[in-house]
Amino acid sequence: MAIGKGLASFRNDPKVIKSRMKAVMVASFVSSLIVWNLIRDVPIATALGLERPSLVVDIIKPILLTMSLFLGPLSVMFFEQELPFQKHFNMEKDVYSIFTTLLGQRNYLVGPLTEEFVFRACMIAVLHQANYSTTYLIFVSPLYFGLAHLHHAWDSYNKMGRTSTALKNALFSSLFQFVYTTLFGWYASYLFLRLGNILAPVLCHSFCNIMGLPDFSGIQHQKKLHKLGIIKVLFSCAKIKLIVTLYSNLCMFPNWYLVIYLQLPKFN
Repeated sequence: MAIGKGLASFRNDPKVIKSRMKAVMVASFVSSLIVWNLIRDVPIATALGLERPSLVVDIIKPILLTMSLFLGPLSVMFFEQELPFQKHFNMEKDVYSIFTTLLGQRNYLVGPLTEEFVFRACMIAVLHQANYSTTYLIFVSPLYFGLAHLHHAWDSYNKMGRTSTALKNALFSSLFQFVYTTLFGWYASYLFLRLGNILAPVLCHSFCNIMGLPDFSGIQHQKKLHKLGIIKVLFSCAKIKLIVTLYSNLCMFPNWYLVIYLQLPKFN
């Protein structure tokens, strides 16, 4: 346990956070220069999805679609009066105190922005110009981001003492991280290709970081959920999820919506 805390404290050390944020910003700038050098026939803003976004299509609808994936946790927060403008929501504690810290800025601002810019905008821009298929861009390109985290297994293994238990924990942690980053990468890549704007993946990435992984163990302690009936709540969430999914497929991304990436010229 002490070793685990040591790893967390090292990663969350203010000097480490500042150093890594500077490094990823430099990496993002260099990546944009590489893309600009490779595809000069296309405006760099268009290739990287940096054109002016649409409030409804590029911001509101993707966020609503992403929120539908968290109907369970959001329902719990609703019954506990923890959502914005509810009784137990505190703007100072739940917003200002988070986004004004280095930890919050890394997790919810710099991290999502730089990761999506490099692994979504820059990488997909180059791969698309190299004539890779849409299927490859959506389902294979996110693997690069997952692979970029595998070195954490070696670091964790060394810092945990190089024991068999340390090896198992390091491999499991890295594998789990690889899986969920890849799954989200599929979703984010689809949004980027469908909308041609990087803002949607960035905002959805930030929202997912804020929500975190669902805590299923906490459901049994929610007295209000028991009072209303867990089955009824889950059934209602399922119906809402179905409606949102149908809406997103039929209305949010209609077939006539032109995707800018499908119109960009390719390498000769």
